[in-house]
Amino acid sequence: MRCSAGAVTVSEPLAQPGAEPPLPTARPGSALLRWLVVLLIVLAGLFQALQLQINDDALDLLPGEAVRGDLSLLQRLGLVDRLFITLTVDPDYYPSANEARAALQQGVERAGGAMAASELLAEVVYRLPPDLVRKLPQALEPYLPVLLDGQDLAALAPKLDEAGLARIMADNFNLLNSPAGMVVKRQVQHDPLGLLPPVLQKLSRLQQEHDGAMVDGFFLSEDRLSALILADSNRSLTDSRGAAEVDALLREVMAANLPTGVDWGIIGSLPHTLANYQAVQRDLRLLLPIASGLLLTMLLVALRDSRVLLVLAIPFLAAPAAIAVMGLIHGRVSALALGFGIVLIGIAVDFAVHIYLALAREEGGPRALLRRLLRPVSLATLTTAGVFVVLLFSQVPSHGQMATLALTGILLAVLFSWLLLPTLIRPRRRPPATWFTPPVLSSWGSRLLVLCLWAGLLVGGLLSWPDLQYTGDLRVLDAPDARVLADEEHFRDTWGREGEQAFIVAAAADLAQARDYNDQVYRHLQQHHGSSFQSVAPLLPGPAVQRQRLADWQAFWAARGEDFPARFRQAAAQAGFAPGAFDSFLARLTAEPRLLDAEAILTGPLRPMVSMMLRRPEEQGKDHRPAEFLLLTTAELTDTDQLPELLAWADGQPGITVLANQKWRQQVERLLRHDLAVLTSTAALLLFLLTVIFFRRPRSVLAVLAPVLSALAAMILFSRLTGGELNMMHLLMGIMVIGLSVDYGIFVVCARGERRSATTLLAVSICAASSMISFGVLAFAQHPALHSLGITVLCGIGAAWPTALLVSPVLAGKVLTTGAAAVPTGEGQG
Repeated sequence: MRCSAGAVTVSEPLAQPGAEPPLPTARPGSALLRWLVVLLIVLAGLFQALQLQINDDALDLLPGEAVRGDLSLLQRLGLVDRLFITLTVDPDYYPSANEARAALQQGVERAGGAMAASELLAEVVYRLPPDLVRKLPQALEPYLPVLLDGQDLAALAPKLDEAGLARIMADNFNLLNSPAGMVVKRQVQHDPLGLLPPVLQKLSRLQQEHDGAMVDGFFLSEDRLSALILADSNRSLTDSRGAAEVDALLREVMAANLPTGVDWGIIGSLPHTLANYQAVQRDLRLLLPIASGLLLTMLLVALRDSRVLLVLAIPFLAAPAAIAVMGLIHGRVSALALGFGIVLIGIAVDFAVHIYLALAREEGGPRALLRRLLRPVSLATLTTAGVFVVLLFSQVPSHGQMATLALTGILLAVLFSWLLLPTLIRPRRRPPATWFTPPVLSSWGSRLLVLCLWAGLLVGGLLSWPDLQYTGDLRVLDAPDARVLADEEHFRDTWGREGEQAFIVAAAADLAQARDYNDQVYRHLQQHHGSSFQSVAPLLPGPAVQRQRLADWQAFWAARGEDFPARFRQAAAQAGFAPGAFDSFLARLTAEPRLLDAEAILTGPLRPMVSMMLRRPEEQGKDHRPAEFLLLTTAELTDTDQLPELLAWADGQPGITVLANQKWRQQVERLLRHDLAVLTSTAALLLFLLTVIFFRRPRSVLAVLAPVLSALAAMILFSRLTGGELNMMHLLMGIMVIGLSVDYGIFVVCARGERRSATTLLAVSICAASSMISFGVLAFAQHPALHSLGITVLCGIGAAWPTALLVSPVLAGKVLTTGAAAVPTGEGQG
């Protein structure tokens, strides 16, 4: 619960001297009709709101289609929902290093098998097939003509003259007669010229970007004390519910399957999603009861009326209908937008406080009091609504959703308060209130001092504006706990992953075209990035590359002459091999070469490794999008110039997209600057135009806008002095603070026009204090996003409140009584 803007009294004709104020006339029928209408709206909204689909996805916090499109592409590749699990054995638990490694491998085998059996996880890679070494040559040998490139053939050429063949066959004969002969017999028979090793060497491009080695099919660290398991989640790991399901599964699997002395840690989206969710829940469980208790105590002490609970409750009757409207407009909505949007509806409590105080403490009948309130309440509602209309155009989807909810809710809440409060509050006869001048403004010198201090605040904010720092780094809104940070540090130390990475994605409607695009990526990285990248291109070349290699292959062997098989047999016989020992090899060598069958690779022994870098359309989820095959290449960014060069190159290449944290940060920062500049300027222009239309007189316009100027200056100055950087949360709360601050000025200036302040100044103070309690308590939150919200409100409202009480009355000028109404000097009746 909270309040924060609004005020009271405006332009009721002055009562004739000696006239008895009209007694309130309760009309039960009218009151009942009002309650029935409101309850019908509430019930209809509640029925529709129950059908709302909630999307608890952190991606709704991201601005711009480009950024969201990039992350959506990462999701389709499975990288956002990928788990990197490290199992580490403590050697002190075991008598020898071999036993420790055996326990580690046993834990990997059992835990990986249990994970693979769960429907929550898709591709689980924990051990490559044990017979991979035996099966791999059989799978690749038919496709050597398209897997060997021009450089491989150039390296082979010098070995195929008469002396070279004699040397090769002698080496093969000696190898067969060595202790290793039984192991390599098949290898020598099927590949005596060593055509396969260059291809196997290229398979290192499939290895993940981590240090380590394959041992018995397990991916082990260099010290053999850690093993890596990779898995893709079938649940969204940026959604707290999906992350919680997967986390519960992993904890259960590890507890049941890991031997003594083997621990585990995980990095990726999952631990960050859960850490942020738990941090927010922990902060809210602690701070919301404190804020609620302080707010209720403040209201009861200030008003000494238990009916204030009804005043606070009525505006929130608008929540079901507002949620229903949000659902009808946006479909699936962010949980953050839903929760925070309902909180924003609390702004309407300000209007209820002003109406309540006018009805309960001012002189006059309900109709006369409501007529007097009509102008300030209407104008304050219009300005507050206008600010949220501006927020609808934010490039952050969740901002637009919560703006829809808040806008609809505030309009309905003001309407409900206007209809229902007069049925609950019975006005009392009391003498008319007169304008109260705070003692600090009793003299000309004190007023001048207040204005000078205010001007100093504005100048400080204006001078600090150019030095504001904007950040697009989403990590500033992240709250990983100590365990998450420790797991990430252990992962870096174990697997040697440091620095930034770029993900280059080749996408096309068919796999052949996607492979052609991926070949372009491979050639570009070979020329500009050396060996610091991983690609599936060496194993799955595209049709265009394969056709070129086939032509090269045929030209290469044609250049060796038709008598090459005879010369080869002669060299083999001279080395001591039996006649016909290599007939099967020569038959394959002289056979008509064929293009590589991608399905044979994708279903062969290398499928687990290839699957991490290739996604078919059916493996990318059910969201509506073009059906595309995606091939991933990862490149380590070791130089600051590499990413700009990659981005510039990819801009001219169809089907190729470069994704990188640095790129996203730059895009988010640019969009944030745009939103801050455009939305804030638009909101300020809108407020200025509305106040000019309604108040016309420059001094009155300045008096109304003075709290807004103070709030902006205070927030800017605080950010500059503390060295903080502006993020998306500052944008959201800054817009809200503007909407609250202008209401203070509106009510104060309107009330001064009638020389009435007894309830207005109290109402403004109550609303500002409740805002600072409700939101400001978040300044003590541990979560960075909540902390940003609280600090913004404390600075903004903390400056707007005293400005409305002390500066706005001085700027509005003297009050003259002109017949029926009292207005500031020079101000018209409008």
